[in-house]
Amino acid sequence: MCCGPVVFKLMKKLFCFFALALLLLTGCSFSAGEGREILSGEKQPAAEAPAYERSTSQFRLAEDANSYMTDYTPDGFFYFVMGENEYQFYYQTYDGKDAIPFCTVMDGYVRDFSEVTRDGEVRLAVLQIDQEPCILEYDGTGNICGKAVIDGMFNDLEAFPILLARPDGRYVIGMADKVFLLDSEGQTVGTIEVDGAVRELFAAGENELCAAVEKNEGRSSSMCLTRLNVQKGKAEKTRELPGDLMGLFAFEDGFVSVLGDRVVFFHPDKEDDEVLVDLNRQNLLAGQIQYVFGNREEIKIVSMDPSVQGQETYLFTLRETAAPEESDGAKESEQELYAPDGRRIVYLAIPQGYPWQVEFHAKKYNQISDKTFVQVERFEGSLEDFLGKGNRPDIIMFNDQTEVAAYVQKGVLTDLLPLFQGQEKYSLEGIIPKARELLGAESTAGMYAMAGRFRMLLRTSDGTEYDSDGKCDGVSYLKWYDRFMTENEIGGMGTMENLLYANVGAFYDENTAEASFTSGEFKELMETYKDVCGRHAGSVDRERAAAENGYTGREIAGGPRWFASYNCQQLTEGPNIKMEGLPGTDGENHIYMKLDYPMSIMSTSDCKEAAFDFIMYYNSLAEFLMMGEVETAYGKAGNTGAFFSVYEENLKEEIYESERPYSSIGGEFYFTEEQNDQLKYLIDCAVSDTKVQRDIYDMLMEEMDAYFQGDKDLDSACEILQNRAELYLQEHM
Repeated sequence: MCCGPVVFKLMKKLFCFFALALLLLTGCSFSAGEGREILSGEKQPAAEAPAYERSTSQFRLAEDANSYMTDYTPDGFFYFVMGENEYQFYYQTYDGKDAIPFCTVMDGYVRDFSEVTRDGEVRLAVLQIDQEPCILEYDGTGNICGKAVIDGMFNDLEAFPILLARPDGRYVIGMADKVFLLDSEGQTVGTIEVDGAVRELFAAGENELCAAVEKNEGRSSSMCLTRLNVQKGKAEKTRELPGDLMGLFAFEDGFVSVLGDRVVFFHPDKEDDEVLVDLNRQNLLAGQIQYVFGNREEIKIVSMDPSVQGQETYLFTLRETAAPEESDGAKESEQELYAPDGRRIVYLAIPQGYPWQVEFHAKKYNQISDKTFVQVERFEGSLEDFLGKGNRPDIIMFNDQTEVAAYVQKGVLTDLLPLFQGQEKYSLEGIIPKARELLGAESTAGMYAMAGRFRMLLRTSDGTEYDSDGKCDGVSYLKWYDRFMTENEIGGMGTMENLLYANVGAFYDENTAEASFTSGEFKELMETYKDVCGRHAGSVDRERAAAENGYTGREIAGGPRWFASYNCQQLTEGPNIKMEGLPGTDGENHIYMKLDYPMSIMSTSDCKEAAFDFIMYYNSLAEFLMMGEVETAYGKAGNTGAFFSVYEENLKEEIYESERPYSSIGGEFYFTEEQNDQLKYLIDCAVSDTKVQRDIYDMLMEEMDAYFQGDKDLDSACEILQNRAELYLQEHM
């Protein structure tokens, strides 16, 4: 069986409401006066929405569920998992229980499906195409109880049919610009033409339907709601829908539309709109709302991101409550601690240059947290200046683990170990020992930071750079790298300077505050590096390289790098390719681990448990959003990447025991068993990337830059570096 049905349904969804809007079927009805015009709707200003208290429940779909093809009801929803020559349908209720296998549809292609309640029993009707198109109906026990063969025109693979099963046994199919009325035997008994393409159907009483219709005029398109008179067989009334519409659902006595920042109720026969939910106030993402039902006193919202495999689904129940008063000074002070909806604010301060969209993930967290609201603030300059101005966030983010120790010594950070013991969701034992060691900030008794990702300074190797003894020192590696790039006409040095970083520690001693940057060994390393840079330095014009040499991936040097797991095609180009540390002057490989952007809780915070819950939530994410400013880019058009997780279980799932390939620009690649074993070994052998090493390396690059550029002789540059390094070491003893 091919994956065609999934693509067709996805394409149908992509056409709906301009932004991957998932219009969902419902059996709710509304009453309308006969003969009254449905007025053309205009976008209404977001009036003040009621205040709500909320509760959240969550449930998970079956593995490999197709979350783009769903049919929601007030009690639960249907979806399927594709197997070989079959569709396994599941029914998921909102009570937190596991999804129930409902029925199996064999062969053919499922084009759409519709829940229907008949005689008090929930049934499933499936529109299937094969040699003959038909509608299969399954009873409440999942057994097939009916088959209606339908017209052959519904076998059109390029059309996007919409199926609506009615309680009286009849069916409705919307396809292109027509709505087909079918009896219980599948015979077409009527056709209604509409002005546009049918995107969804709604039941609206015994003899009326409503259709969401998309109209295209040139390069622009618009949506409208059209009333269909079944008895007369014609479309009678139309109401235009807002341009920022992302979802439309039948509701109590009318419809609700999900827009970019609000949920709005409207009655088809009335002009006024009523704002029910301010999505910004509730921190809900409009693009993830799948279904809205209930009533004004208790609104229920189903939310899920279908673009993320295995994504948890949430049911938010909003109950109207009195809005907090703002009359006196005490309330004004209290509002600094509490969000408008009454949730406790946790303030998070992060560096301005932090590359991932922590704001986006904070918003996702705020969706599911009924008690906590995370507010993110980016600060410019140093953390010392930010805190020195009187700012007291609950959580602070460092650039890496080397910055944490100084704040531990100042006594301003909270030990996280007691917070681990006070909850059951996150396990301290689940963190890999090496990362746990680094997160201790040089303390064996406590743990003062949490980082969800680590990076390792590595190179890829096939062994050709080794000498006869199986070892390769830093100078020999540079000479081999020079020959390799020359022979293969590779341009650029990439990040070869990391080789200097791996070797800088050999030329100073923290314990004695002595340095040896004037030694012959250090000068030989610098001379070799300058010589290689002279032949291969500079960034390569990729477009020019592509025009002259073809595929640029092999013509531009990569060099050693902070190794990212999602950029690993070099590891799988041959059975002898493996990961190694960087060669040192002693002939041994040096492996450094860096923990990126750890978070700590300030000791002044009075909501430490809530702050801890967000820290662990964020740092246990399987992926981060990189670049791109819009929420809709996440998981779709945005650039995503991940580094190795500090969680042992995630490592097993993502790398060690994964059957899923890593995706990269060059295609999809797997780690071999030998490469996995090597990675485990490297993690165990890695040493911490330290602040002292970072600072002295920066000195090296500053003082040697003039030598590399030919503006200073080597002896003078080494002498200045020697003096600076020893002075620094003496100050830090």
